[in-house]
Amino acid sequence: MKPTKSIQLVALLLTIVLNNSSQAQQTPPFGKKIPATAQALPDFVPRGWTVESQVSGDLNGDGLTDIAAVVVENKATADASGTINDRQRGLIVLLASASKAYSLLGSNDKLLQCLGCGGVKDGVNVTIKNGVLVVSQYSGSREYSIYTWRFRLNAGSQRLQMIGIDEEDTDGMVGKGSTVSTNLLTGQKISETYQYDQNRDRKVILSSKKGKVTTSTTLLEDAVGNQ
Repeated sequence: MKPTKSIQLVALLLTIVLNNSSQAQQTPPFGKKIPATAQALPDFVPRGWTVESQVSGDLNGDGLTDIAAVVVENKATADASGTINDRQRGLIVLLASASKAYSLLGSNDKLLQCLGCGGVKDGVNVTIKNGVLVVSQYSGSREYSIYTWRFRLNAGSQRLQMIGIDEEDTDGMVGKGSTVSTNLLTGQKISETYQYDQNRDRKVILSSKKGKVTTSTTLLEDAVGNQ
């Protein structure tokens, strides 16, 4: 029996949706291909973007200095009418080689908030410590949040894998806050509340609770932030 026209149309539309979805998933960060290898960081920065900050450290234990850079869209702060332009941020991570060239270890343009979108405390801080890439994002004013993502090189895939997420929400006026720390390798989650003690210059834990979450193998390219 031949399929009806309505069934054929549904099948065609479904094919288009699936194809578009597949194409969207294959779209590289920054909407364009970044070189796999090059001589220096500027060679990896896509056209229309510029470096906001960069740090160095050893991500794979070979004793060479690798690079992690926060990049931002190279737009004017405001347009001709005075409207503030959203300037997206991105992340590029490079591995050093003995030949003094670099290879692209990972990149992401959907993890970090746009420049200035975090309000008074807007900012991004990146460090490399003990082989772990730590990315922290700040937003808010009196009441502010800090999100921290941790990535480590997976020996099997040789890709940067997210291994933990920390979230902190604080009322700076009264010094009260809460934290949630999640280990994505073990699935352990620790939730705490605290009161900041000015006299002792430290946080006093008021409550602490352990829980479980599903473990994850999210790669740097697939990480999505709290925008």
